[in-house]
Amino acid sequence: MQELLNALRPFPITAGLLLCSFLGFSLVYFNAPVSWIAALTFTPFELTRAGPVFGEPGVQPWRLVTPAFLHFGWLHIAFNALWTWEFGRRIEARVGSLSTLGLFLAVAIVSNAAQYLFGGPGLFGGMSGVVYGFLGFAVVGERLNPRWALGLPPGVVVFMLGWLVACVLGVVEVLGFGAIANAAHIGGLAAGAVLAVPLAFLERYRRRL
Repeated sequence: MQELLNALRPFPITAGLLLCSFLGFSLVYFNAPVSWIAALTFTPFELTRAGPVFGEPGVQPWRLVTPAFLHFGWLHIAFNALWTWEFGRRIEARVGSLSTLGLFLAVAIVSNAAQYLFGGPGLFGGMSGVVYGFLGFAVVGERLNPRWALGLPPGVVVFMLGWLVACVLGVVEVLGFGAIANAAHIGGLAAGAVLAVPLAFLERYRRRL
């Protein structure tokens, strides 16, 4: 346990994201009251005999972010936790905790909003949109600011992009992985890549002062 805490301590934001993700997964896995889960989804919903009935997004700003913490199965949480740790800690070590938190919030908002806009009201969640945002940030940021030296193996980048293509083409869903929030993945990837540009150049500018 101490070794785990020692590994997490240098990366408080990444550790916090993992903790929130496992808490969100626990709500689903242990059948928490529906009202608890509905308080964290992008749009509120109620369960009826005909199925879930979704409301309209209200003035509840946390809903822009909190769907990222909801996970709906062991494979879902395991996949996202792995890549949140791998990408998150590398980014946090280079850009700092505050910038990592800002990056997470921005990417979560964009990816969740993209899924709602293109997928319509529905029960979606998970950190995968943020994971792809971290990926986009890492790939673009490292090229614009080589000092970051995030050290992502090329094979990981190829795998993640290949997985994204397989999701978009419907291959992953056919294999039994369930519905995929493709808009969240693409929106997150684009948001992370775009946000890398100002942060990379800002870091380079600071070093010149």
